[in-house]
Formats: sequence, C-alpha cells, structure tokens
Amino acid sequence: MSALERTEKDALADIGYDAIRQGHVCSVILSGGQGTRLGFHGPKGMYDFGLPSRKTIFQLHIERINKVYNLCKNLFKDVDIPNIPIYIMTSDLNHRTIQEYFKERNYFNYPKEDIFFFEQGVEPCWTLDGKLIIESLDSLAFAPDGNGGVYRALETSGALQDMTRRGVQHLHIYGIDNVLVKSIDPGFIGLSIRRQVECANKVVWRASKSEKVGITVQRADRMWVIEYSETPSGLGEAEDASGQLIFGAANICNHYMHIAFIRDKVLPAMSTMYHKVIKKIPFWDFDKRATVSPLEPNGVKLESFIFDVFPLASEWAVMSCDREDEFAPIKNEPGNPSDSPDTARNLISAQGQKWLRAVGASVEGTGVCEISPLLSYAGEGLESYAERVISLPCYLEKL
Repeated sequence: MSALERTEKDALADIGYDAIRQGHVCSVILSGGQGTRLGFHGPKGMYDFGLPSRKTIFQLHIERINKVYNLCKNLFKDVDIPNIPIYIMTSDLNHRTIQEYFKERNYFNYPKEDIFFFEQGVEPCWTLDGKLIIESLDSLAFAPDGNGGVYRALETSGALQDMTRRGVQHLHIYGIDNVLVKSIDPGFIGLSIRRQVECANKVVWRASKSEKVGITVQRADRMWVIEYSETPSGLGEAEDASGQLIFGAANICNHYMHIAFIRDKVLPAMSTMYHKVIKKIPFWDFDKRATVSPLEPNGVKLESFIFDVFPLASEWAVMSCDREDEFAPIKNEPGNPSDSPDTARNLISAQGQKWLRAVGASVEGTGVCEISPLLSYAGEGLESYAERVISLPCYLEKL
C-alpha cells in the first residue's frame, strides 16, 4: 500500500470518526438464526468457538464497537461523545434467550440503554400447490422472513424511530456469524459519507468458483447481488484471459445504509420483494393427529434478502477489503474445512500474529494468537510489544 493510499484511508477514517463523534452512526447486527448447522442449540451469537479467552461471538462484536468508541474519544478528547447505539435483530426463535443472555453477561460492560433488541417478522408457509400449511390444530406454519425482514422490523419495533430521535443517519449493518467484521468501520462509513451514497457494500474476492456466496454486480447503473442459489449457470465460473474470475466480488453481508434511504425508498417497496425457498416444513397430519416432519421438501417459505433493495439506490458504492482481515464466517460444524469454528480461529490467530510482527514482535510456538478487541481494533496500539517474544497459545488483553 502506497503512502498516498494510506493518506486516503486515514482521510476516510477521519470522516467516519467525525460522524461517530456527532452521534450519527449506529450498528445493526443481524442475529435472527440459530446455530443449527454448527450443532449448537442456541443463538449463534452465544457460541463459544474455542478462543483462548472463551469469548462468544456476541462478545467480540460488542467489544469492537466499544473499542471504536474509545478510539473516537481519544481523537476528540475535549468533546462529550454519545455512545454508539447497537440494534440487534432477533427472531421468535431466540428473542427472549438473547435478551436474557445479555442481561446475565451485564451487556458486556456496554450501556444497556444503548442496546436495542428487535424481532424480525414471520411469513406463512405454503404447500407446493399454493395452500397454507397447517402446523397444528390451532396454528398455521410460519417461518422467519429472511434477513431482508430487517427493514420492516426496524420500523414496526420502533427501532427506526429511536434512531431518528438519537440523530442517527448512517447504519452499519452486518451478520452475526462473521467474527472478523470491523464493526462500525470508520473508513467504510467515511467512504459512504464522502461519496454521499444511499447504500454501500463491502466485498471480498471469491475464494473459488464453488464458494457459496452471493455475487455483487453492476446492472445498468445500479448495484445488484445475485444469490449463489440463483446464479445463472456458467456466470459464477466465468474467467477472463488471465484466469481470474470475472464475477468475483463476493457479498459478505456487510453493508452501509443511510436512514433516509430505508425510510423513503426501501420501506415503500418491501411488499414485493420475496424469494420462494423450497423447504421441509412440519405439518399437521390429520390421519396421525400429530405434527410430523417430512422427509422431503414439501412447502415454500417466503424470504427477502437484505440486498434485494440495493437496486433502489441511485447512488451507491462497493468497497473491497482483504478476506484474511475482515471475513471469517462461522456457518458449518467443527471439523469442516470451510467457514467453521476451526477456520475462524485460524484466521483470528493469523491476523493477531501479523499485527504483532508488524510492530517488531517475535511469535513462537503453536496454538491460537488472540488479541482482545479492547486492546486493538485493527493492529494499532501494540507498539509496546516491539522486540518482545510472544509464545503461543496466547491471549493479549492489556499492555
């Protein structure tokens, strides 16, 4: 990276920090699912994926936001800076559990009045021939409406009104399962503000032709994301003359949105934005007089994706970031070679070791290198480790 690029990045971060100083920025964390694919019986954010500190995914996210706030306070020492509000989207599957968990953990030392839990909506399920599915004698079958349900949920829960009351203009929205996400990234927010965009998308380059991620593309003059399950045959595998993927910008559920975009353009258009997802849906068997789980897909769930609204934005931006620094999703069970707790730990460890070596420290041994988000957000503040020998495994939480 050249000196000019560093200067440019610093300038963007300054814009982002200034917005944080004014109380114009918030975090929205999408956490409506369960850890089923992980083999974990509970909300994914409560998952301990084996770091030396034993921190859960929720704790990492909250601590990064706390660190950004403290970095901002250090930049504006004589200014009273409002706390960064955090909005956490839950679902009917985990809403109460998540609230109780945060209460038990004392909100990870974050002001509880600045954490707002809101529940995503549900939609009825349908048979393959278009009839409502009955789940029991007194209820229909319902399913969460996808991460695109965040917009309507923000409105119906009062979260959007709370943002307006606080003076929030800029939303950083991301999924719970990426344990390397740079929460409230000042540079990303600063880029979006300087370009005066309505929404922006952070991407990494796809790791392979078969990676199951959406693809960010430009169609006409608008930004679109093609979900991997809906990518036309051959498009995802297309290469240029040098063998590089032509459509390689992977969507990682890391987005900026302006509150006016959500209020004025997104919410009025949400009623028509649904995808048909064929699933195995439990139903009431009148012969057995019981709810049964089918062995084969038997119905349709209606879901909207958070990126469905991107084409509504006339002003937009895409920001590329380094996969090894900002993308470590936990989706699959332990032992899986991709997107698992094991790969996430390895990526966190590799990042920590890189940060330490960058300041002149030596790293020896084997095991995980973990640096607390409260100690360093992006490798800064580690200068006192220069010329020291760090033995692995390690957990660095203070100088």
